[in-house]
Amino acid sequence: MITIPVILERCAGIDVGKRGLAVAVAVGPADKEAEIKTRSYGTTVPALQELRAWLQEEGCTSIAMESTGSYWIPVKNVLEQDFQITLVCARKHQPRKGDKTDFRDAMDLATYHRHGLLTGSYLPERGIVELRDLTRRRKKLLGHIRSEKNRIQKVLETANVKIGNVVSDVFGVSGQEILEALLDNKPVTAADLADKAKCRLRQRIPELTEALEAHQLNDHHRWLIDQSIEHCKLLDQQVEALEAKIDQHLEPYRRQYELLRTIPGVKETTAANILAEIGPNMDQFPSADHLCSWAGICPGNNRSAGKNKSCRIKKANKFLLTALVEGAWAAGRKQGSMFQRKFHRWVHKLGKKKANIAMSRSLLRVVWTILKDDRPYVEPDIGLMKAREWERQVRNHAYQLRQLGADEKTIQGLVEATLEAHPTITSPSADPAPTTDTTASARQAAVKTSPLKMQGGHSPRRPPARGVLGFRIRTKATKQHSIIKEPTGKPSTLTHPETASESSRRKPRARISTAPGTLGD
Repeated sequence: MITIPVILERCAGIDVGKRGLAVAVAVGPADKEAEIKTRSYGTTVPALQELRAWLQEEGCTSIAMESTGSYWIPVKNVLEQDFQITLVCARKHQPRKGDKTDFRDAMDLATYHRHGLLTGSYLPERGIVELRDLTRRRKKLLGHIRSEKNRIQKVLETANVKIGNVVSDVFGVSGQEILEALLDNKPVTAADLADKAKCRLRQRIPELTEALEAHQLNDHHRWLIDQSIEHCKLLDQQVEALEAKIDQHLEPYRRQYELLRTIPGVKETTAANILAEIGPNMDQFPSADHLCSWAGICPGNNRSAGKNKSCRIKKANKFLLTALVEGAWAAGRKQGSMFQRKFHRWVHKLGKKKANIAMSRSLLRVVWTILKDDRPYVEPDIGLMKAREWERQVRNHAYQLRQLGADEKTIQGLVEATLEAHPTITSPSADPAPTTDTTASARQAAVKTSPLKMQGGHSPRRPPARGVLGFRIRTKATKQHSIIKEPTGKPSTLTHPETASESSRRKPRARISTAPGTLGD
């Protein structure tokens, strides 16, 4: 008979619901069976205070509680000052079918917790929790803005306005001016509307004229579009206020935030989202693999009877996964970076989507290392990376020769001769010579005594620029053609410089984001 040792002599298990709590207390010495007492309580503050008094009377020191939606948070707010709380996922102690009650769940929680069989979830500090609420709300608001823009484009399609067939971003500089002229309900020809195009779009004026010719936009369509525009303006104002609030909450974690921005593909929005989801301290994750498993960026295990079945990535934090995927796409396009080489190597074998997930895992491992060692990202030596890839190819070809039955001595001689011929490889398995500053403590001391240098050259957040309809647009900071950027807090407008010549308007201008509703990154 196997006996599981007792870890806690007095503990409790709580099954959390919206209106009531099922509580079970397990009390007894470690060498005897525990006595289990059960009670039910409400979820109001007076009821939770009664629960706290009862648990103190029973001498409980630790509580295991289910993470049911957001209903566990009020319970934690009242009990966390006096008890050690272990938040448990309900899937970790799934009862048998037909044997499910609230009190049975509470008794199982108390029993498992008494023997130390439950693993607690990661509970960040309050500052990170508040930052997480803000970043997640920003993502929701940006989604609402994209939805409203899609509704506007749907109304334009029903009114035979086919501007979306020609203009990549209907809500860019040119698109907003054309849309404003359509909403003014003034007699204007399709050629006049198409003449509002800017820069490279002017090369497609004939196509734009055809797309606007004989449109069927009426007062009903204009009223619907005005409603969506007003909603977008309100949401955009809320996003601006939210971004200012996020900057305030990032102040205690400013160094970690700046460290994350040194990674290729990780800018302001992505860095804030990642920091809000995983926190600034990596002590709760023993290794980078633990963090990847917690984030769900790792293949699951589905093996039975010697057969490997589908092992997709696990379902975990969708907000963190979204930020990593966006950062991985950007890092894969960074010229000369390690991530670009990895993406090109994986994409031929895995495809774009799976390669991007693999890139997300690699990016998260870099994030863990940077936050753990408290040092900025440094791009590896490209020459050394190429040498290692070349050595890997040599080993692979040698393996193929062995499979074809070639002589082992001949293969070994070819491998040694080929590796010795490479200028950067001194021996077949030699690692690069370590630098004089290899210890983590020395690296941390060097970083803390010197100012942080941004490897990626990221610039601080720029004030927003808007078109004539009030939609925010993104442009490079080096060029301003029809956009006037004003300091933060003042409205930005889009004007036509009257003194500008036609030739100056046709010069290449800063690229405008083609993703409707994309702000920040």
